Amino acid sequence: MDIAPVYELKARLRAAAIAGTNLLSEDFRLKKAAESFAPLASASPVFAKINEMTAKLLSDGSPENLLDTITLVDAVITTLGAVDVKGELEDIPVSESGTAIVNAPYSQLSLILGALTESGGGQYNTFVDVRENHPELLNDYRVKPALVKGLGAPYSELADVVASVVGEMGRDMIPLLKKGFDPKGKKEMLRRLSVIERIAGAEENDFYLEQLESAEKDIRKRLIYALRHDKKNIDKLFELVKTEKGNSKTAALSALASFDNDKAGAYIAEYSEKKPAEVIKLMDRVSSEWSSELTAQLIERVLTDKDGNKVTLTQAANIDEVILKNSLSLWNITDAMTGKFGESIERIYRDFDNNNQSKFTDTSKFMDNALGDSIIKTGNESLKKLAIELNNSPQNKGQYVYAEAVARLLGDEDCSKWFEEQVGAIYDKKLLNSQSLINKQIIKAIWHIDFKDGIYSIVSKYYDSILDMYLPDTSAPINQSMMGALTDIFIKYPSLQFDSMMANWADPNDREYCEKLANVYVEHLIGENLVVGASILLNLLNRLGAKNIKGLTVRYFKGHPKNNRWNIQNFINSLPGDNVYLLAEAREVIELLRSGKLKADVKKEDIDELADWAESQFA
Repeated sequence: MDIAPVYELKARLRAAAIAGTNLLSEDFRLKKAAESFAPLASASPVFAKINEMTAKLLSDGSPENLLDTITLVDAVITTLGAVDVKGELEDIPVSESGTAIVNAPYSQLSLILGALTESGGGQYNTFVDVRENHPELLNDYRVKPALVKGLGAPYSELADVVASVVGEMGRDMIPLLKKGFDPKGKKEMLRRLSVIERIAGAEENDFYLEQLESAEKDIRKRLIYALRHDKKNIDKLFELVKTEKGNSKTAALSALASFDNDKAGAYIAEYSEKKPAEVIKLMDRVSSEWSSELTAQLIERVLTDKDGNKVTLTQAANIDEVILKNSLSLWNITDAMTGKFGESIERIYRDFDNNNQSKFTDTSKFMDNALGDSIIKTGNESLKKLAIELNNSPQNKGQYVYAEAVARLLGDEDCSKWFEEQVGAIYDKKLLNSQSLINKQIIKAIWHIDFKDGIYSIVSKYYDSILDMYLPDTSAPINQSMMGALTDIFIKYPSLQFDSMMANWADPNDREYCEKLANVYVEHLIGENLVVGASILLNLLNRLGAKNIKGLTVRYFKGHPKNNRWNIQNFINSLPGDNVYLLAEAREVIELLRSGKLKADVKKEDIDELADWAESQFA
C-alpha cells in the first residue's frame, strides 16, 4: 500500500492551519491531497474516518474540524512509522560520537542539556542528579556534544565532574573532543586535552604534534608534556628543550625525564650540572635506574643552606632552623625520592633521623610516604624489606608504619595479625565519628585499598604540577585475603571511617559477605550513638544492596529519642527499600508516636504532618 498520500494530507492540513480556515475553500492543494487520499478509505476504518473528516472540513471550513483532523492524521502517522521516499537506498551515516539514541522524553533531556550549556545556579546539582539516577541519558547522541561544551562551564566543579564523565566514556568521545579544538584556547581546551590524554595517551600523538605547531601559552605547555606518552618523541623533545622557554621548557624537560631511556637520562644528567635544583623538582614520580642514581647524587649536591653551608637531610628536616638554598624544601626532596630504588636511595633513608623534627610539621611522614609510595610504584623487594627494617629499628620505631603496611599488603605472608595489632593500638571509641583516625599512617595505607573488576589493589596518587591536578600514579594488586581476614579487623573496631572503607571493598556478587556487612551496619546504626553517621550508614546499606529491613526505623529511634519530625522524615526517606516497605516503616513509627510508646521531640501537629507526608510520598 502506498501511504505517501497520508503524509501529503498531513502537510496540506498543517499549511491550512497556518493560512487560516477562511482560505480553505480556495486551497486547491488540500483538495488535491484529499482526492489522492480517498482511495485509501477502503483500507481500514481509521482511514475511512479521516476521509470522512476531510470531506466535512472542505465543506464547512470549521476550525474545530481542522484541529480534529490534524490530530487523527498525526496519530495514524505515529503508528505507521514509515513512508516511501523516492531515490536510491543509502547506508545511514554513523555519528562521530556513536549512534546511541535514548528513548527518553525531551523534558528529561532538556534538564541535562540545560545544565551543560546554560549558566546559572543549580546546574551542578542537576548534572550530578542525572548522572546518578539516569546515567543512560549521557549516552544519547544529543547529549554528547553538550558534554564537550560542558568542559568550559564557568563553575569549575561542574566542568571537572563533566571531564571525569567524558573520560570514562572512552574513545567514542575523541572525535567530538578534537572537533573545533583551538590550540590557542583556554580552560575548555585544556580540559579537552586532558581527557584526550586520559582516553588515548600515545594513540593521539599525531594530534598533539599537529596542534603544537600553532599552540600558545598553557595549551602549548600541555601539548609538549603530552609528548611523554610516546618514546618516538625523544628527538622532538630535545629540540623543544633548546627552543622553548619558561613553563614550556620545563614541560619538555619533565617529558624527557619520564622516559626510561639512556639517551634521555644522559641529557637530563648533563642539564643538572648547571641547574641541580631545577632538575630535582622534575624527578617527582619518575622511576628508572638512571633517575634513581641521579636523584641520589642531586640530593647530596642541593643540601646547602641559604648561606652556602652543607647540611644533612636530617638537619634540613628541621625547617625551623634550616632554610635550603634555591628555594628547595624537604618536600621537594621526598617528592623526588618517590619511585626511586637502589643502594644509594636506601642509604639516604637509613641515614635520615626521624627524631630531628620541626615543631610545627611532622616531617617524618614525608619520608614514610615517599618510601611507601615507592613500593607501590616499583614493587621493589629490597624497598619492602627496608620499610619493615626501618619501622622496627630503635632509631625509627613506628616512624615508617605506612611504608611497612604497604610492604605487608603487597607481600606473600598473611598480614592480618600485624594489622590487627596496629589498628588496636590506635583505636579509641571516642574517635567513632572523628576524622582523626584517617590521619594515622596505618589508616592511610588501608584507605588506599581499591576494589575493581574483582581485584583488590592499593593505589597511590600524586599531584602533577604541570597538569595541575591529582592523578592515580600506580595500582599494585594485593596478595592478601581481604574478605574475612582484614575486613574482620575493622568489624571488630567499629568507626564510620572503617565502615565506609569496607563498603568500598564489597564485591556486589558476594551476597553472603554483603549481607554479613549489612548486619554489622544495622548494629552500628542502632547500637552506638552514631547520630551524625546515620545518613552515611543508610547510604552504605543501599550500596550493599540491602533492602526492606523490617522495623529498622523503630529500632533506631528507640535508641535515639532526641529527634524532631524532620530527622524522622529524612531517615525514612533514606531507607533502602521499596515504597511499600517505606510506607509500612512510616506508619509503624507514627502509630507508636501517637500512642506515646516511642519518644521523640515532636508535637501532635508534627505527627499529623509526618503522616500526611508519608501517605502522599509512598502510598
